[in-house]
Amino acid sequence: MWTIQGQQAQLQTSNFSGTLDLGVPEAGLHQLCFSEQPLAAVGLLGVSLAQKLIDVSQIKNHYTRDNCLVASYGDVQKTDCHAQLQWRCIDPQPGLWLRGLELIISFEAPLLTRLPEWKTTSEIAEQLIFSPVDDDAQKWNPIDQNGNGHSPDENRYKMILCRFPEQKLSYLEMVHCQQPCLTVFPTAPHSASEITRWGMQMSADHLEKGVILRRVLRGLFLPLEEDEALARKAYQHFSTVAPPLN
Repeated sequence: MWTIQGQQAQLQTSNFSGTLDLGVPEAGLHQLCFSEQPLAAVGLLGVSLAQKLIDVSQIKNHYTRDNCLVASYGDVQKTDCHAQLQWRCIDPQPGLWLRGLELIISFEAPLLTRLPEWKTTSEIAEQLIFSPVDDDAQKWNPIDQNGNGHSPDENRYKMILCRFPEQKLSYLEMVHCQQPCLTVFPTAPHSASEITRWGMQMSADHLEKGVILRRVLRGLFLPLEEDEALARKAYQHFSTVAPPLN
């Protein structure tokens, strides 16, 4: 499922494939293909870390385990912080989703410390993205490139839905109901780019000795014609699952 060659990791399943550069985790999973159909100009579930954490990481600290790719960054002796990123492939769930990915981010430190700022990033070019209008997710409205939508919480989203009409496919990204929301990052002024980026953006967190800070994101591929109803069901399912402990 996952293989590592140098700092390049490759995901290959029966219907989904992608590549991840472990030296550039903020780029996320890219070169994506679903059911032999390329998903061009898409990057999913990247993590932007402080460069000092990436600089001291070693390839030997990255490994695969069952359906997970596990990558470690930083050294508590040198950087006062250690980050572990897990990209977990989720099997199809008939009646709910076609294939899924889960990103689990963990930070730990030897002493009380202030974590460097970090964020997750997914991006897509020239496609509309949507968010639910209300908590029941009965209706979805488009979000523009600067994050302006119709969320009840000022452009903070528990779910973001992206559609690929040519592939008859949708991608749903969501955060656990107990964790911070997704935001759409504003584009640079006068930018000609039509790339929309979103993610979980965190200010510096305080972390006590012996405490692990953990955040979880889930991305699911859904059939286009049922995406809104299936997104509601998938989020309800995700909300009942406790965040992982390891």
